[in-house]
Amino acid sequence: MKVFSEKKDGISLKLFVAVVIIVMCAAAIGIYALVSEKIYYNQYKNDILEDADKDTEIIAKHMIENMSVDTSDSDIASSNMDIASSNSDTASSDYDIDSSHWDIDFDSLTSDIELLSSVYGGRVILVDADYRIIKDSSDSQNDKYIISEELIEAMHGSDSSYIYENDTYIRYIKKINGSDGENIGLILLHISKDKINSINYAVSSKLIVVFAIMLVLVVIISYYISSFSVRDLRYINNQMDIAQNGHLDEPIKEKGFTEFRNLIGNYNETIEKLADIDSSRQEFVSNVSHELKTPITSMKVLADSLVQNEDADLNMYKEFMSDIVDEIDRESKIITDLLTLVKMDKKSAEMNIEEISINNLLEIILKRVSPIANQRNIEITYESYRDVVAEVDEVKLSLALSNIIENAVKYNIDNGWVKVTLNADHKYFHVKVADSGVGIPDDCKSMVFERFYRVDKARSRDTGGTGLGLAITKNVISMHNGTIKLYSESGEGTTFTIKIPLKRG
Repeated sequence: MKVFSEKKDGISLKLFVAVVIIVMCAAAIGIYALVSEKIYYNQYKNDILEDADKDTEIIAKHMIENMSVDTSDSDIASSNMDIASSNSDTASSDYDIDSSHWDIDFDSLTSDIELLSSVYGGRVILVDADYRIIKDSSDSQNDKYIISEELIEAMHGSDSSYIYENDTYIRYIKKINGSDGENIGLILLHISKDKINSINYAVSSKLIVVFAIMLVLVVIISYYISSFSVRDLRYINNQMDIAQNGHLDEPIKEKGFTEFRNLIGNYNETIEKLADIDSSRQEFVSNVSHELKTPITSMKVLADSLVQNEDADLNMYKEFMSDIVDEIDRESKIITDLLTLVKMDKKSAEMNIEEISINNLLEIILKRVSPIANQRNIEITYESYRDVVAEVDEVKLSLALSNIIENAVKYNIDNGWVKVTLNADHKYFHVKVADSGVGIPDDCKSMVFERFYRVDKARSRDTGGTGLGLAITKNVISMHNGTIKLYSESGEGTTFTIKIPLKRG
């Protein structure tokens, strides 16, 4: 027997909910931290570049205001210099030239340049239009030449400033425009990224701490959320354990979220149906015991009567023995019907499907029932609208249709009628059996297909009924994926309508 409370291997819903919440929150916090770090880094770098632009603009204006350009030496310098290329970090070629192109008092700019170099942790270089270093904050490259693609682009480009970046520093190049707007030189500001990186590291460290704290809070919160989410399921599971112990009459009180209320409602309906099935089984066992015991009791009474009656003659013996044979036949019929019903109740009940003529099947059944009808002057009419061929189990369907038609005769009035009609459409065939019999009361219609149920128990025994015929009929029709419907009024006859598919599957 299957034990429903047995622990099964699988993922705990509580653990699953907690893990999902933690992963989602951790991912959200992690993405937020990375984005925040990137945004802060870019914002800080942009602020530095904005300050660099302002500071270099101030130096450029100061230079323009305090300088005079001497062009006489420019040609001399050009004729004597031997140009060489340099890399992007520092001057790679230089020329020792004594002539000066800019006549400016660098003493007044030295403090500003040194301050600028100190603030940005880098180096400040002033370059004239001939790419000659006029002033180097480190004083190591003064009067030398520096030429690179970056400087050429900045010297001849249309923008006022240019920015180049690598892993260690940012090179900010600012144009120096004379009073007539002509470019007369460049300011090269090397901005060290050490400070930016250190600040970025500090921000990253704080974000890691915040992430760790938030993760701990998420774990705690997710634990309580997951516990709350499975609370109602735990309640339902406990109630199911109670039901498993046989307490099917105790429905679960509906509470919690809508989904849990729906689940509890469905569970209660299932429990109610199981209780009905259990009750039906008990009633079935009781009915079977009673039905099997009744003929035996009758036979025992008849046999005892013969034994106790010493003066019984041959005619009495024959009469009593005839009654005993009738009871034996009745017992045999009950057992046969029970075995038939049990076989049809099995899920794997074998179906011998073959293509047959439903018209011929009904004609055979009516020919077999006609003698019984003639004894009470009951007229049987058969009407077929078309030839019907269907894929059915001939034996089982014959049994079901025979039960319906025989009942229409047995529970009819003398001089009554029975009408059998066969029709079909493109998908189903329909058999209608109508009679002029006693009918079925309204309070009995829903129970006529139950096992051993009889509308008129005394009449059923007189006609040899076992109370299993309609139950067998319904099972057969269900096995053919069909339906049976009942229309009846007490005292006005009964009509059964059967619908079965023409093709299996």
